[in-house]
Amino acid sequence: MNDNERIEQLLNEQQFMVLAVTLDDGTPWATPVRIQAYNGHASFEWDSHLQTEHSKAIAKRPDMAITIFQKKETTQIGFYAKGKGELVEEFKPGFGRYRFTAEQSWVNDETFVKRKV
Repeated sequence: MNDNERIEQLLNEQQFMVLAVTLDDGTPWATPVRIQAYNGHASFEWDSHLQTEHSKAIAKRPDMAITIFQKKETTQIGFYAKGKGELVEEFKPGFGRYRFTAEQSWVNDETFVKRKV
């Protein structure tokens, strides 16, 4: 199985990803969110309250990173990417659909070798 097939399998099995943003004071902030939609490993969408730390951070500084990972008995895989986040739509008062668009992405597995994808 090649890296793209393994990433697709990972995305089909995982419901959550971790967002990493930078707050106004420069503090790094990471938080898990439920993946609502994805387009290969190019973009990911999630829903969040507009007043969460990560939502406010994305509004001011869209540069961010994500990671999605899984460990099984003898295998493991991690997908991580850096890119831009944005509010796509406000679908009810106080809540919005957000999208992360990857600019660079990598995979790492039980070989512990980081590979660009």
